[in-house]
Amino acid sequence: MKTTKTIKRVGLLTLVVLMLAVALASCAGNTSTVNSTWTSADTDAPTYFARILVQDAAAREKFVAASRGYNMSAEGFDDSTVTVGETKPVDVEAAKTALEAVKPTDDASLVKFNEFRDALTAEEVATTVEKMKTTVDLTEKTNPLVWVGKFLGVITNITFGNYVLALFVFALIVEVLLLYFSIRQQQNSIKQAKLSPKERAIRKKYAGRTDQVSQRKMQEEVQKLYQDEGFNPMGGCLPLLIQMPIVIALYNIVIDPLRYVLGKAEGLSSALSTFATTARAAGGLGQTLTSSGKGTIELLSKLSTENLSHLSKFSYYANAADCAKALEGVSVPDFNLFGLNTGLTPGFREPWALIIIPILTFVAYFASMKINRKLSYQPAAQDPQMGCSNNMMDITMPLMSVYIAFITPAAVGIYWIFKCLIGVLKQFILHKAMPLPTFTEEDYKKAEKEMKAKNRGKAEPEYTAAPDGRVYRSLHHIDDEDDLPPKGSIAAPATKDDEEETEPVAEQTPADPDAPVLKEDRKNNQNK
Repeated sequence: MKTTKTIKRVGLLTLVVLMLAVALASCAGNTSTVNSTWTSADTDAPTYFARILVQDAAAREKFVAASRGYNMSAEGFDDSTVTVGETKPVDVEAAKTALEAVKPTDDASLVKFNEFRDALTAEEVATTVEKMKTTVDLTEKTNPLVWVGKFLGVITNITFGNYVLALFVFALIVEVLLLYFSIRQQQNSIKQAKLSPKERAIRKKYAGRTDQVSQRKMQEEVQKLYQDEGFNPMGGCLPLLIQMPIVIALYNIVIDPLRYVLGKAEGLSSALSTFATTARAAGGLGQTLTSSGKGTIELLSKLSTENLSHLSKFSYYANAADCAKALEGVSVPDFNLFGLNTGLTPGFREPWALIIIPILTFVAYFASMKINRKLSYQPAAQDPQMGCSNNMMDITMPLMSVYIAFITPAAVGIYWIFKCLIGVLKQFILHKAMPLPTFTEEDYKKAEKEMKAKNRGKAEPEYTAAPDGRVYRSLHHIDDEDDLPPKGSIAAPATKDDEEETEPVAEQTPADPDAPVLKEDRKNNQNK
């Protein structure tokens, strides 16, 4: 029991740490430095400048824009006014200005840098851009996630290309496939519920004893009860642990339809994202992706066939034409729901209506946790610390879902809502089909008597006399026979149940006039 609680607490702490790590990672900027030190391998200006420019994305973008005739550093420059795909003669001065961002700091390199920059020509600018080009890996790798993604693609086609409707059907099918683990978890809850009368009897025996030794003995007795009855408290955690990697895998599939649903190469996804976010002056589309680096839903929702045609001439890739060819004939899913583009990321900006998605995500997750807890077995005696952990999870987990819904496209939040609602429906059906056992007060009393009868068979514990000659019973011997104290001991007043079950004892005069007298002794004295 103690091990189970420890694992739950560690799991909760791990989730909180992961949430903080994701938050810090999303807020962290690019802290990499540019190595612009000149070496003997930098034989000419294009070689030297190409090597250092690829280390700074902003400087590279401005340099490529200069090669297309645009000065992005000019005052009042507005990239949105640039026509996609339009070029002008090379602007050498703009290229020199872009190089300022990667200027070396050591004197020797600075001398060489200035020499190359001052002598820079239009031909060298074009050559530098060519040397900076990279090749996109268009190899389509097959793995289990791709197979699952293509299955989602089939569902999307069946639902007339509507991605949101496909996500609902997909979430329903996933929950049905995971039904086996839910059944195992319900069976484990039923088995634990059947042991609740005996467990309650053990805890009642230790009621009011808060010292560490008594608590440890209580936990040992509960664990022994579980072992004798063949119950594994970890049996309910195993299905959850199995489902976690499945949920994470499905999340990756949902946020990256280009790679998984449409089955395109992983390199094409990143290349297309770079093309979309690069300034129009540098040959890109000049779009702002709030979920950049977190899938391709938003990217696909903003692309058009006309825009994709410009990919073949994108100056960043040597095989840009092959990238454009790989996207020919691609049927982009419809991400709209009631006129809202769920491929966009919710936030405090237009479209404002998408802000409802994170709110509904919180409500759905919070309500599902509360309802599932009511439909599942809960121990009669809750550890106060575990109660605190449950309350913390009721808030922490929904807040984590809200955070994720804010940094990812709205379709991810909608999928999460679908999953919560279907999960509650599944738990309700299991609760009706496999109900938890219920017990009356008579059942609990019977279990108490059974546990008392079991404990009476134990050997009488030994007692050590105090310096005053009397024998004190330790509070830690609460699992021993408590009906009668050993001869010469000081015992606590007997309860009503003890009076009914205890045989009368001979009169015994206390060694100390102030010592407490047993009820039977008091009766005998009155009779005399």
